[in-house]
Parts: sequence; structure tokens; C-alpha cells
Amino acid sequence: MKKLISFALIFIIILGLSSCFIADEGSTTVTSTSTTTTTYTGLGEPDLDGIDTEELAVFYELFDSENHVSIRLDISDTELAKLQKDYEEYSSRGSKSPIYRMADMYVTITKPSGESLEYVIEQVGVRMKGNTSRTSFYDEENGMYNLIHFKISFSETFDDEEYYGSDALVWSDSAARKERKNRTFATLEKLDMKWNKNDDSTYIREIYAYDLYRESGVLAPHTALASVDVGEDHAGVWVIYEPVDKIFLQKNLPSEALGGDLYKLGWASDPATFTSFTSYGVEDEDANLFYTYDLKTNKKTSDHSSLKTLITTINSRSLTEEKFSELVDVEYFLRYCAVSYFVGNPDDLRNNYNNTYIYFCADTGKVIFIPYDLDRVFGVSKDWNPYGDYMTTDSPFQTYNVCGEQRNPLFKKTVQSGGYYVEEFSQVLASVAESDMLTLEAFEARFNIAKVLYSDDTATSKRYRNAWDHSFSFDISKSDGSNISFESYITAKQKTLASYLGSSDFSDSNEPAEEYEWNLYLRGNFYDNNWSNQEKYKFKNLGDGIYSVSISVEFNDGDVIKFKVYNDDTGEWYNYVDEACSELFVYQGDHMNVQFVESGDYTVYFDVYTLTIRIEK
Repeated sequence: MKKLISFALIFIIILGLSSCFIADEGSTTVTSTSTTTTTYTGLGEPDLDGIDTEELAVFYELFDSENHVSIRLDISDTELAKLQKDYEEYSSRGSKSPIYRMADMYVTITKPSGESLEYVIEQVGVRMKGNTSRTSFYDEENGMYNLIHFKISFSETFDDEEYYGSDALVWSDSAARKERKNRTFATLEKLDMKWNKNDDSTYIREIYAYDLYRESGVLAPHTALASVDVGEDHAGVWVIYEPVDKIFLQKNLPSEALGGDLYKLGWASDPATFTSFTSYGVEDEDANLFYTYDLKTNKKTSDHSSLKTLITTINSRSLTEEKFSELVDVEYFLRYCAVSYFVGNPDDLRNNYNNTYIYFCADTGKVIFIPYDLDRVFGVSKDWNPYGDYMTTDSPFQTYNVCGEQRNPLFKKTVQSGGYYVEEFSQVLASVAESDMLTLEAFEARFNIAKVLYSDDTATSKRYRNAWDHSFSFDISKSDGSNISFESYITAKQKTLASYLGSSDFSDSNEPAEEYEWNLYLRGNFYDNNWSNQEKYKFKNLGDGIYSVSISVEFNDGDVIKFKVYNDDTGEWYNYVDEACSELFVYQGDHMNVQFVESGDYTVYFDVYTLTIRIEK
């Protein structure tokens, strides 16, 4: 099929677009919280003159949290087999396949009124997306047996003979090929789609985090839920993402700010510590070239001077606050840091030198920051909980991160203890803390909308091997050791922040201020405790971050007496014991309980700074 879209399909799309405007005639206000477009006023109002207004209307419908979105990728087994082969070939040489395979895409947007908007886009490109999520997923006998993330391209021409060989399309009509190269859907050249890999039982925490960024004046992509079918199989409820690219910038920035360099930051040969510029350039999967600072715009013209100037200057011994503010939009950066603290992503730029776009505004030359890949936020810590506390007790002014001592001067010089803007940062933190979004009531309202819309779509039609332990059901209160509930997370986070903002010196350690009161209990199988909270086993605050509780242990024949420390605020369990008292305990069982080895009177101490247990007999 060499035509862009068949005549019948064009009619369906035009009809859908028309119905959008009939339903909303005379109104330009978007009321859904998922389409909040608040921007930091210092960046200026975006100029939308170059954006198709009809497609923009579809964009807002697509990402409206009150609409139900379903997406079907009509992709053949033949094309899935090619995707699998692409993965194997590029993975064998340590790279990632850039090759798109062909599918037809069906999008249905159902509004609260019951009106449905239907769109069919022929010959979209589909490829695998992600880094650690990439895996084998298809064979002829089982079909698609693992879930994978997808990137969709609406502009792929499928005519590269190096990639497609004899299957390459031949475009006899150059105008049609040009039209395909420029094709967008809902203003988007591409669309990212991710399944619920981290088993967020609310399904909306990542979406909610992006919305909080935008509400606070930080540019962030729009996201939404969608019920997804791949081929003949229902694949559950996924998140769809607006990509950060030229079109994203055009929709969010004034025209005078456009034309600058956009970089995607991540781990390549080095982390994005902003201490050197040895790893920058344009990604090339075929040559196995990947960069920490991956240029996404001006690929043929940029000399990377903006990036080099930024890194050189902020690492200079002669750096001053004035010089820093000439290169970084400080107020924007403080907002970005404050929201990042609240969402608690251990895999972001401050914590793991990762998952951020930076953009150098053409008019001011200043850099701004755009978050992405927020699948570990608000208590989601599946497979990685670096501090053991779901990021609920870290200091907003701390001098270290999950990699050790903080290396990034963007943070060292600004928001950590002794930085230029600690006082200003504390004020922004306090302001964000008052957002209605950071309340259970607001989150629950969004959760209930999603649950009503998608609860019937969560179960997959087949059992996928890499999702055997996923519940695939809506549950706002679930805390299971991998992820804690939003309520537990935000309660603990607000409490932690209040303790730090109440401290006049903004301590540079991770130590909670003195007024922070941890609710800790010794829980175990001893006597009548049965792993429950009991006042006689509640820890007392001794000061300086040390808590203690006493217990008398007496063994009868066959007894195995074991325990852990339980945080009643976060639902977290602690079992790391100071090796200096190792003769008094052993670890026991799959859950690594602490086991007493002999009878006696014990005092159990817990250090909230290091999250470790000390036992004295």
C-alpha cells in the first residue's frame, strides 16, 4: 500500500476531527487536570501559529484523563517476528534496533458523553522502546509471550533498503513520500507506549507526576492511560506519552526561544554528572554510538558550544552566583528540583544522573530541564529501593545521592547545603508542598476516574511470562514491599520536608530534624506479638536519630524467635543489623528476619540516619 491513507480511512479521521469541534464548539478551555498547560511565565507564552488547530484538539482529547482511550496495533506475526529478529541482531552487538516494523493503528477516544472519536492510521512504524526493559518477546510457537514497550512513528516511510531489503517500499509519487515524512497524528510525529512493568496498582502515579511538574511551571510531556491490543491479544492498560522533541518545544515555548539545542541525558559511557563533556553527540545505533548528552535537535549544525560553555563554567573555580544565573534559568531550575524532590524518583538527574532532557533557549541561552521516564515515583520502588525507605526520608538539601557523594555541580552549587539558592529553594519547596495535588483527596479523585474508565481493561488475554506476578487490577491502598501506597508515601514525605524546613541550618546530611518523630515498632513472632504493632514494643526516641525498645527473650524447646523493625508511617520493614553485634543474632528465612540466638534481656536500637539495627544484651 503506497498511499498515505486510503480514502475511506481519510473519511473516518476527518469525521472524527469534525466531531471534536462540534462537541466543543466555541470553547477553547481545557478543564481536565491531565491537560494542564501551566508554564513558568518567565519562559513566555507559547506561539502556536505553526500548530494545526484541528490536530491540537485531538491531542487534548487523547490526553484528557476523563476520556477512555483504546489503541489497537494491527500487526502481523510476520512483522512481530521481524521485530524479534531486529532485537536479537542489535542486542548481539550491544546496541538497540532503530528499525520500525509495519502495523495499522486504530485509536478510539470515548468521551464522558458517550461520543466516540475514531481514527485509523495505516502503516505506522513500530519498534521496541527502552533500555533495561528490552527482552525477547516472540516466537512462532507461542506468539508474543513477553510484554515490551513500543515507540510508534507516524512518519516512517519503510523505504530504506539497508533495513528492509526486498520489503522496502518504492514510492513512485515523491509528493506522497514527502507527505508521509511530514505525517503527524494529534500533532505528534511519534508516540511512546509502555506497559505497567513496575506494577503500579494505581496505574496513574507516573501520569500524576508529570501533571504536578506542569502545574508547578515545569515543562513536561502529556501522558494518559490507554487500553491496548497488540495483534489478536489484549495487552492490558498502558501509559502513552507525548515525546519531547521539536513539536513539544513549539507547543510550550515562545517562537524566540525556539531553535536551540535539545539533549536527552542518560547513562552511556558516563553518567550525566555535568563534570565533563567527553560523551556528547548524535546517537547512531548502527554504529553502536551512544552518548550521555544525546543531541536531538540541530543534529547537522550544532557545535555543542552551549553545552560546553555550561559544563566548563559551572565547574570553574571562579564560578559565581552571577555567572551561574547567566547560564541556568534559576527560578525554573528551583521549581524542577522542588517537584523532583516530591515525586521521589531515584533514577532522575539529581539521584542517578539520568532521565532528563535539557534545552538551551535560543533567546536567552539559558538551560531549562524537562523530566521523563518517571515510572518510579510516589512510592513505586519495584526491584529498586536504594535507601530502603521509598525515597521518603531523604533531605532536599542532601550532599549525596544513590551513587554516593553528589558530583553534579548543578545541584552542589545551588540547592544542597551551602549552595547559592538554599533559602530560595526552601521557599519553592514550601510552595509546592501546599499544592492540592499533594493530598490523598486529589490523588484519589484522579484514581477513581481511571478506575471507572479502565478497571475492565486491566486483565490481559493471555499470561505473559514477564508479568506473571503482576496483579493488573486497580488498588489505591496496596503496599506490598515493592511499592507502598500513595498515602503512605506522601504522608511520610510531607513530614520529612516539614522537619527539614523547620531546621534553620538546613543540615547537609540525611538526618531528620530533631522534631521529626518516627513511629517505629518491634514486630515479630515472639509471645503474643504476632507481627503486630503493640505499645510495649514501640521504640522510644533517645535523640540524635537513635530509637530504642527493650525485650526479654526466653526460649522454650523448638522456639525460633525472630523480628524486624517496622515503620508505621511508610509501611517499610528494616532488618539490617550492625555487624558488631553479630554474635547476638542470625538472619532467618527468605524474608531475612533477625533471629535471636539465646535467652536474655535485650535492648534493640535503631539508627534512623543509617536505617540499621544494633542489639545489646
